Amino acid sequence: MQTAVSKYVLSLIALGAATLTLTGCEATGSNCDLDFETNFNANLGNVAINNLVETTAELNITAIEIDTNVRAACNAINTDMGAATSTNTETACNNASAAIDDALMVNASATVTVEVIPAICTVDAKAAAECAAQCDANFDASATPVTCDGGMLSGSCSGSCSGSCTVEGTVSCQASCSGSCSGSCSATVEGSCTGTCNGVCDGTCMGGTDTEGKCSSACNGTCRGTCMGTIEGSCTGSCMGTCTGSCRSDVMASCSGTCTGSCDVEFTEPSCEGGDVNIQADADCSASCEAEASIEASCTEPQVIVTYSGTISDVEQLNTLAATLHANLPTLLAAAEKAGGIVTGTASFVTQLGAASKAAVTSGAQAVACVARAISIQAQASASISVSVEASASVSGSASGGTS
Repeated sequence: MQTAVSKYVLSLIALGAATLTLTGCEATGSNCDLDFETNFNANLGNVAINNLVETTAELNITAIEIDTNVRAACNAINTDMGAATSTNTETACNNASAAIDDALMVNASATVTVEVIPAICTVDAKAAAECAAQCDANFDASATPVTCDGGMLSGSCSGSCSGSCTVEGTVSCQASCSGSCSGSCSATVEGSCTGTCNGVCDGTCMGGTDTEGKCSSACNGTCRGTCMGTIEGSCTGSCMGTCTGSCRSDVMASCSGTCTGSCDVEFTEPSCEGGDVNIQADADCSASCEAEASIEASCTEPQVIVTYSGTISDVEQLNTLAATLHANLPTLLAAAEKAGGIVTGTASFVTQLGAASKAAVTSGAQAVACVARAISIQAQASASISVSVEASASVSGSASGGTS
């Protein structure tokens, strides 16, 4: 079964081949000297075509970054688990997936649970509107404001916020904490526990462990389970204490941080959280600006907490597995989340880039060559993103394979 990403790549490759055929004669004798591995300002005689080509470079740069991060995370897991590393992303992640499977097979009688606090990606709606205004002289953001499809608007709210309020930094928190909680936690923890650790102690369980390797006393080390006391680490529930990261709480009042939902006055610095921006401007401009916004989206770092129970054959091996997943699985999950946003955010960009090949003819041979080159780069970048997503999914699937 094809994923949304792979379908996107296949359609793009087909479009690229068709367009290269169409423009082959016009492009003969002319080369495009633009470097698609760095950002640049194109000067091809057409603002909309400039934007499409420039955005292609941004996509390629991001694809390279995602590939690098995914490969590094998989190789880090390989190093920790004693598996072979590789300079090829797909191979590196296949090796990591196999190493995880082996560790779970050795401890087949144990129940391994992987809990994830997912990444939240935010697209800058204000920047998207500014991009459209620079590209399309007829675009009026006040008459047709940028909308957030599939997500919620967020930003600074000087009035009353209805939804959630997120405060960043090291702050007092009595709500969900995306980061490290210093205090008490209402759910699963992974960190130091001053009190009673109910779960697995990666360190010294002061009262000794039971026959299943579980601790039910003070843990001098990392506690994976629940903590009756004060923690310093990750928490899947509400943090009651100090949160270093993002503290997010439901509100229907003023918000001193970022309001997500609705504001009874106009948002300042509006963004689109968990969705894609929709711009009502010239088709080429909308496509490139929407794509650029998705490529430049900022995402929070996911958190992963690994716990296990039951009959454990090799506690040291599971502790190593838990530690490496805690450290490296968030990178893979973040890459997949970012890539998913890029795929949906660049859907119309594919069509418009292909259509630009005809328009480029009126701008000269260099424009034709650069659009043709952009289509080729687009296909390569998207294929790379597809490999990264599939590789990430393979490792994530193996990690969650032990989940009950």
